[in-house]
Amino acid sequence: MYVQVLVKREARMELIRYDEMKKTWYQIARNSDGNIPPSFELEVYKKLLNLFHVGSFYYYIVNIASVEMEFVSDTVEGVLGFRPDEFSVERIFENIHPEDKQRFVDHERQVTTFFNQLPPEKVLKYKVSYDYRLKCADGSYKWILMQTVTVQTNEQGAVIRVLGVQTDITHMKTDNRPSGLSFLGLEGEPSFYNVPIESTVFIPTKKIFTKREAEVLKLIVNGLTSFEIADLLCISMYTVNSHRKNILRKSGCGTPNELVSKAIREGWV
Repeated sequence: MYVQVLVKREARMELIRYDEMKKTWYQIARNSDGNIPPSFELEVYKKLLNLFHVGSFYYYIVNIASVEMEFVSDTVEGVLGFRPDEFSVERIFENIHPEDKQRFVDHERQVTTFFNQLPPEKVLKYKVSYDYRLKCADGSYKWILMQTVTVQTNEQGAVIRVLGVQTDITHMKTDNRPSGLSFLGLEGEPSFYNVPIESTVFIPTKKIFTKREAEVLKLIVNGLTSFEIADLLCISMYTVNSHRKNILRKSGCGTPNELVSKAIREGWV
């Protein structure tokens, strides 16, 4: 009997926390009904170019106003073991590790605060990034890096649809520490790294790397070799290796593996 009471109490708490998260999304949708036609395929593909993948990944489109998945890629089954039709906002929330669930809710509340402070023309120019553990269909947990970008708004800047990419980074979590919440500026906008949950004023983070170093770092995280980076950026191997040394020095890292792990944890890419 006591166990049943605890189970019911925990289930009720889950519903309360999930409802709390949905309220924040309704706020970021600013009372929109979400019925704007989803004719934004080109914009989706443009946004995908700003996301990176350091492991197996899947992606989806969420209608924020209705809190519903409108599309889920087939690759979700390879990462989590669920079919696309089994994957939903509720499924994500239910399967978040118990120790990460409140942090997820707090981050989403902070995301709402951040976007509601942005002028309408800048809503499409930010990527949100943080991670948490998600339970797979077989009961095991994986560290998932969640990155989202807004792909549709209205004239008032209300977020209508969001493109999310979730990447398995379990193999990179050597210290089992979660990464902070970061808002990464696109198209020249400033970035905000490791934003405290309680912040109401957002101060841009001072840039650690030059623009070229940031490009090289992103390619390093993607697993490209120095030769591939040189070929892609049309620069010499000597220049690439020079950038690598500067990046390691500025990041305070001693090895490439440490750099990649820290880059994800700190939201540098």
